[in-house]
Amino acid sequence: MGRKFLLLGILVSSILLVTLSLLVGVSLGRFIESKQIDFPFGRPQATEVAVQPVISATLLMTTTAVVPPAPITNTTNHTLLPGESLSYLAQIYDVALEDIIAINDITDADQVFAGQVLVIPVAGGEETAASAALSAGGDQNPITTKPAYVAINGLPESSFIILSPEAVQRARAIYARGQELGRNPNAYAKIGDSTTENPFFMARFDGGQYNLGDYAYLQDVIDKYRGSHARDSVAVRVGLHSWTIFDPTWADKAVCGPAETPIECEFRLHNPSVVFIRLGSNDAGAPQLFDESIRQIVDYAIDQGVIPIIGTKADRVEGSDENNDILRQIAADYQLPLWDFDLVAGSVAGRGLDVDGVHMSSFYAHDYTLPEALQRGHALHNLSALMMLDTLWKEVILPTEN
Repeated sequence: MGRKFLLLGILVSSILLVTLSLLVGVSLGRFIESKQIDFPFGRPQATEVAVQPVISATLLMTTTAVVPPAPITNTTNHTLLPGESLSYLAQIYDVALEDIIAINDITDADQVFAGQVLVIPVAGGEETAASAALSAGGDQNPITTKPAYVAINGLPESSFIILSPEAVQRARAIYARGQELGRNPNAYAKIGDSTTENPFFMARFDGGQYNLGDYAYLQDVIDKYRGSHARDSVAVRVGLHSWTIFDPTWADKAVCGPAETPIECEFRLHNPSVVFIRLGSNDAGAPQLFDESIRQIVDYAIDQGVIPIIGTKADRVEGSDENNDILRQIAADYQLPLWDFDLVAGSVAGRGLDVDGVHMSSFYAHDYTLPEALQRGHALHNLSALMMLDTLWKEVILPTEN
């Protein structure tokens, strides 16, 4: 109790002292004014102080727009194959490893496994012109204009990329069915033998070094199907025949079901909307079986809503052009896109083949500004395949989506 009275007394004394000081100051000022006292250095003048506005941190926070991260506008699915890691996927898809981890809710990047299906973000804040056109819809087109005349070694594109008006309509119908079934519009698959295995067929276009030179307009279609170029398809096997594509014993049991065939497994894992069919080098001596087997592949692809691209081959292992003629006839019968690579191979010495007469000569540089590029088998194979894919995309798929 005594302590409270002491504190109260101190408080009252302080108030009285302040009041007394104010009264003395006022009285002294009136006295000076009435006596007109001169100051040695003149009467003090009032000083104007510029008052600067104070902007509080709170105000800044409420008036500054917060820009959210660019949303992921496009994704694709990737099924992990044996030996693949998340860092490898980040490299081939050209995306941040953290984005792959985040979108798949992965807590431990080392605990992924073969056969696991991952969502890959393939378009974000920096879209290519092609992907922007696709995501925006409307009547937009890729920014890169295709030259009026495109050729390889003097062969006009129209001579080896066969896409009749009837084939365009057929392909559009197949694509529409595929979209109803949930096919990925940004994925293509490969069915083939050792002439189409990695890393020779298309793989460099997923994150590797290359120079398209006069064919720079093809960069849009490379971006469109990013992730498919370097994919190690389970429907591509050394020694594969047209009739073994439906044989479960040829499927990779690490990622395929016990009764799944290579084509069924690849369509399930990669979910493509387009498929390259490049077979025939292992099918010599059985033309009727080859014909029936290719037609079976085509029927299955169409039923699954996947546009078949039928490709011819460079070799003559059957002693003639018999298998290529069968492929051309099937494309005509079904009114499907034909990639007649055989004609392109015929534009160079030795048909672009290596010493064994089956496999193509390689061209590691992938630099199409060099004259050598248009003399090497795999370089011509990849370039003409890109041209086929680009034509199909721009004449069939883009008009459908827009």
